[in-house]
Amino acid sequence: MKKLQEVILKKFEEQRILTGHPWVFKSEIEKIPDEAQDGDIVMVRAGSRKRVGLGYLNRQSEITVRMIDIAPKKEEYAPVKDLKSFLCNKINRAVKLREKMTNTDAKRVFFSEADGIPGFIADLYNGLLVVQVNTLGAEKLKPVLTEALIREVKPSIVYEKSISPSRKKEGLEQSEGVLWPKGAEVKPVIITENGLKFEVNVKSGTKTGFYLDQRDARGKLKDYIKEGARVLDCFCYTGAFSVYAKHFGAGSVTGVDISEKGLKTAEANMKLNNFDNYEFIKEDVFEFLRKQVLKKEKYDVIILDPPPFSKTKSEKEGAMSGHKELHVSALKLLNRGGIMMSFSCSHSVRGQELMENAYTAAEDAKCEIEPAGVFEQASDHPYKKNIPETFYLKGIAVKKTAA
Repeated sequence: MKKLQEVILKKFEEQRILTGHPWVFKSEIEKIPDEAQDGDIVMVRAGSRKRVGLGYLNRQSEITVRMIDIAPKKEEYAPVKDLKSFLCNKINRAVKLREKMTNTDAKRVFFSEADGIPGFIADLYNGLLVVQVNTLGAEKLKPVLTEALIREVKPSIVYEKSISPSRKKEGLEQSEGVLWPKGAEVKPVIITENGLKFEVNVKSGTKTGFYLDQRDARGKLKDYIKEGARVLDCFCYTGAFSVYAKHFGAGSVTGVDISEKGLKTAEANMKLNNFDNYEFIKEDVFEFLRKQVLKKEKYDVIILDPPPFSKTKSEKEGAMSGHKELHVSALKLLNRGGIMMSFSCSHSVRGQELMENAYTAAEDAKCEIEPAGVFEQASDHPYKKNIPETFYLKGIAVKKTAA
């Protein structure tokens, strides 16, 4: 590998990085060579000048270097000899880890920092591969990474959907379209998950098209739904939880979301699986719940799966307030013995905090609850102990034991 430009850290700032956390903040850097180009891979050295590892540089971001390889603790970093082979091995390893998943033809095959390349995500939907690139360094590596994925997963089409807010922070324009083969047309695909069918439209869908990370939690509905149960699915989007609820014996399902496109797909998903006795309502969930409380409606299972209320630590207090409002309304609407499932996809919100929030809400709702389960992101969204940001999806279930 050619000689790299070297970024020098301030004294002792390498300690957190050597534990495995891949972010180097602007305030931790002593010197960046003028010759170093943003997006390029650089060698990172400690204040002592000891080699720490490789990362890619972007002066425009507060996270100025994102590491792609880090020295073993207490050892000096030995540079890789062939960068392309090194990157391809990361792709290969990530794909191999997912091969044991046989209950679906839709999975995340590469997950950013958790798989060792910050800012690069790839989801596979029954032969349609969707990549999302969120950092300048990953953007420059995109051709190599895409080529490696084509070789490993043999998709029919590769589509890029890089439209996240983080690209703006990295100085990148939004980017969407077919990467391979040129001129191919992308249409909605049908995926299968645990024997159920879902339509995925990667062009109009949120994120890359489907919430793959909730696969395990959807399966857990089996433990909570009794035959004939009345189920309310809030923030239902394309109705995945609703479909599972019907599959597990729900008598009726009501899904609520503000997205008209999402609800049209939810309708299609119910029809794909030959289910009936359901309704989807386009309305703000908070307003819908308030109306239901006034009507004194009752449900046996209520699912709360909102978008992230908190994207930064400074927004956390408001996020918890939002969760509490949802919890109070849902608990008022639950029958005795009913189950409330509640999720947060904000990494700053811990599962314990979500459970504590539910207990505080129970006091306001004048009812009693007990824990009935905890959830986390599906296994194709792995998280690393030393990278807490990779553990973002938390969920709880509580049972209403007394009114």
